[in-house]
Amino acid sequence: MIKLIATDLDGTMLDDSKRLPENFDTVLQNLNSRNIRFAVSSGRSFCTLKQQFKSYMDDLIFICDNGAYVYDKGEVVSMSVLPDDAVHNMVRFCEEQDLLILLCGKHGTWHNGREAAELEEIRKYYINEQYMEDLSAFDDEIFKVAVFERKGSIENTAYPKLRARYGDYFNVQLSGDRWVDIMNHGITKGSALHKMQDRLGVDYGETMSFGDYLNDIEMLENSYYSFSMENSHSLVKKAANFSTGSNNDNSVMKEIIKLCF
Repeated sequence: MIKLIATDLDGTMLDDSKRLPENFDTVLQNLNSRNIRFAVSSGRSFCTLKQQFKSYMDDLIFICDNGAYVYDKGEVVSMSVLPDDAVHNMVRFCEEQDLLILLCGKHGTWHNGREAAELEEIRKYYINEQYMEDLSAFDDEIFKVAVFERKGSIENTAYPKLRARYGDYFNVQLSGDRWVDIMNHGITKGSALHKMQDRLGVDYGETMSFGDYLNDIEMLENSYYSFSMENSHSLVKKAANFSTGSNNDNSVMKEIIKLCF
């Protein structure tokens, strides 16, 4: 019996217009009536997710910043803060590489984006965002440094440089075609899901998950009912035990209804 469900948002539960499924309310109510917990698991920060899901704060588990911040029913389950000196180093290095940088913290998200296209990209994923002239002047607990490649696919440009410089000390993870996220070592959506499994007394065989990109792989590996989306990266399809349709076909809700109700 499935007792815990975790799903990525962008490219997975949300359609390409970033909309929730029309039947999200009904499905969540039915899950709650069956004592099945539901987690939104995202690279987005908590300040963004709590605004997006403000009507569901008592019903959802929030796995934020790729697992660096986990919140459940009014309680911070865990959080992992990057060392300030490391963040300063990353800011300097990324500025030298002409990369767009976002510092994702407890109280907001700060960035060096100026162009209209950059701001549009940032606002797809972050609500409480603010331009900062000097990012080294941040004053917050930073959970994640998000890096955007202005010039093209990050997998073949900035990612190898970031991996070479920081990969021995931090988790440097591709989270999109032009995005890289940097968190503390051991911080993934999968490690966060494992924390919630322990907290709720749920095992691998009672867990369901959905994802489409590389930062979802560890989460999929921590659940038996793991689904890759039709639009998934090829490595995600290999990691999942099952597959489903695209994010534009309400596929997450369809699989939940099929297996849980």
